[in-house]
Amino acid sequence: MTDILLRILTPSPDAAESAVGDETVLLHLVNGTYYGLDAVGTQIWRMLKDGAALPDICRRLVEDFGVDLPTIESDVRAFLSDLLAQDIVIDG
Repeated sequence: MTDILLRILTPSPDAAESAVGDETVLLHLVNGTYYGLDAVGTQIWRMLKDGAALPDICRRLVEDFGVDLPTIESDVRAFLSDLLAQDIVIDG
C-alpha cells in the first residue's frame, strides 16, 4: 500500500465545515459523521483545501510547531487515515 503522505488527498465534496474559534467541526453530509478538529487539524484541513501537497504540509507543521519531522509525519498519517476512513477526505 502506498504511504498516505504520497497520495493526493482532497476534502470530500460531501464534507461541510463550521469554524468554532480556532477549531473546526466537519460533517459528512451523506453518512452523518461528525469530526472535530483541533487547531492543528484545522491548519491541516485549510492547507488541504488550498491544494497543498502532504509533504509540504508536514514541513510547514515542523516550522510552525518545532516538532521533529518523523513525529509530525506519524501524527499526520494517523489523522489523515481517520479522515479517509470517514470519507471526510478522498483521493483526488
